[in-house]
Amino acid sequence: MMKNSIPKVKTAEVLLVNVDDRQTALLRMAFKMYNSVNYQLIQHEENAQPELILVDGDSKDGETVWQQTKEKYPNAVVVFFARQAPSITAPYLMKPIKFDTLFQHLRNLQQGNGVWLPENYDDLEPAVSKTEQPAQIDDKPTDDKPIEQSIKIERFQTKRTLLGLVQSLSQQKNDTAIMFEDKPVLIVFPDKSKVLLVVESDVLQKLCLRDDVEWKTRVLPASASTAKLHEKAKLKLQACIWQISIWTSRGRLIDPITPDTIIKLKAWPNMTRLAFLPEGIRLSAFLVRSPVALNTLYKLLPVSLEDVLNYIAATYSIGALEIEQPLTHSAPEQEQEMILTRKASPSPEPTEEDGTESAEDTDGEAAKPKGLLARLMGRLRGN
Repeated sequence: MMKNSIPKVKTAEVLLVNVDDRQTALLRMAFKMYNSVNYQLIQHEENAQPELILVDGDSKDGETVWQQTKEKYPNAVVVFFARQAPSITAPYLMKPIKFDTLFQHLRNLQQGNGVWLPENYDDLEPAVSKTEQPAQIDDKPTDDKPIEQSIKIERFQTKRTLLGLVQSLSQQKNDTAIMFEDKPVLIVFPDKSKVLLVVESDVLQKLCLRDDVEWKTRVLPASASTAKLHEKAKLKLQACIWQISIWTSRGRLIDPITPDTIIKLKAWPNMTRLAFLPEGIRLSAFLVRSPVALNTLYKLLPVSLEDVLNYIAATYSIGALEIEQPLTHSAPEQEQEMILTRKASPSPEPTEEDGTESAEDTDGEAAKPKGLLARLMGRLRGN
């Protein structure tokens, strides 16, 4: 009788205390993509028995909360998760999260290593095992560290744009024509969820570039002639909004979304019925699984920033994006700075326990074992 050779995946329950929504989303996404250990986020409940707890220590009462959590869960490894080292003896995980080293650090902490001793605080050297140290941050890039570049993202509002007007009319009941220089541009039929284009697509695209137009509208009465227009309308309303949002975006970030807004795709857009968007399938495959901020999304996926921003504008405009934090509208001319990692940092050397944790295969060398981030990219590419 043959024995089952399929290895069992260990499950480790993880509790997050005082960790903000953004960090939680990053950890949830990383846990979903990691296969060697089945990390599961659990709720803060009375009967919870987590093996690993991450306490955000950046708040004023961070150390107090860590002490209280340690007393409540004496059998768990309670980690001080912060940018600055604690003044107490505690397992320490340094922010920010680095995907290529995160699970090696978590495994090391679970084994009782990575403990910070307060007597070493003045030297800023954590006391850890000889084989493992917390990830360090260096402001000066070297050949072995990420090179980070600050870029500015231009943002736009839909107010006074053709996109904003079409969106508004789609929520009304009347059949309405949008006029430009006293001539119809397109007609919106909300009840039919269709649009009739009256001008050529190149003219419409040029109008999408403008936000200085005093748009006029004309409500169409219910009549036989209007009914004939219904029959001529072949363009789906959603497809129209999708297309003009891309023409309006032009590599800009739609307001009120910011680089730190946590977004997730509600469901796959029907790409066969919508205008082609570069990297649309790859972005959909990623965002339908895990919520993430634009900052992190751009770092993780090897796609152009313009394609990412056009995709966000299109999916947000048709209501396909789920926002996991409140939105705040801002001035249309406001720019926001985003830090982008231009060069991948090396992963830790493979261990006997997990031989797949190695450098990302950035040059396409399939013979090299792949790290977490590389495996994630492989899944999105269909490898």
